[in-house]
Amino acid sequence: MKKLLSILAVAVLVTSALAFTNYNKAINYCVKNAAGTSCAVIQNRFECTNGTNFQHFPLGPGKWDGTTARCNSASPVTDCITPIKLCID
Repeated sequence: MKKLLSILAVAVLVTSALAFTNYNKAINYCVKNAAGTSCAVIQNRFECTNGTNFQHFPLGPGKWDGTTARCNSASPVTDCITPIKLCID
């Protein structure tokens, strides 16, 4: 019985620790460059509330397809316009 309680205690501690782990995965984003003249891919970022403001081209059907070529050919006026706050991983 003591062994079972010990195992349960460890499971509770591990579960509690995981509950507070940051699950934001760093990914690539297509964003407007600092000059506002083109869109470029930045790597290893994740969305956060206190990060740097960017204008990005959202990933999805009919939008950015995740490739560098599509991001580089995107329009900084009509594509890279959605505000987002990103932090570096």
